Amino acid sequence: MNPKPQETAFTLIELLIVVAIIGVLAAIAVPNFLNAQMRAKIAGAESDMRNIDTALEMYHMDHGKYPQWKDTNGVNKNPVNRRLIGLTTPVAYMSSVPQDPFVYGVPGARLDNTQHEAYVTYDYVEAWSTIHWGKEPMLNLSYRCSEWRINSYGPDYYNHTGTLRYSPSNGLRSLGDLIRTGPRASYPCDDSLVGK
Repeated sequence: MNPKPQETAFTLIELLIVVAIIGVLAAIAVPNFLNAQMRAKIAGAESDMRNIDTALEMYHMDHGKYPQWKDTNGVNKNPVNRRLIGLTTPVAYMSSVPQDPFVYGVPGARLDNTQHEAYVTYDYVEAWSTIHWGKEPMLNLSYRCSEWRINSYGPDYYNHTGTLRYSPSNGLRSLGDLIRTGPRASYPCDDSLVGK
């Protein structure tokens, strides 16, 4: 008669060690995954702003001016994507106005409900209509001495309207906007007016 084979199983200690190892690996992997998502969003926003920059300069070559962000009464064009709609029609300098990845979370849910609902894309302002139609005697420090400024809400999901620049050296979720500025403005811009 053959002896009955002995049944083997993992001991409780072995199971606890495996669970602990899985926990350590998850603790390492999850933050890296979340950081990779944030870096991808930042890179996407910077790429969008480079594309807008190119479209703005092509528009300027054709029209001799940039799309205005204020109307002839000095009122801001809202929602904000209306400021850039001239880049999409009648001549398509870009196919559509891109969405700032830091404005909305899940579809339709605003990440910062304190911000005005007009902010649906990258914030865009330019100097000419600010001075001529907005009757501003001197440009705001946040975009002084550049023809235009585009900014993204940035990883803190809050629009600082270009007054605080994001720096990745302060951490991926540090305060500030992603900002891109246009060429040096011709009016009003002397060295004493350049923002530091």
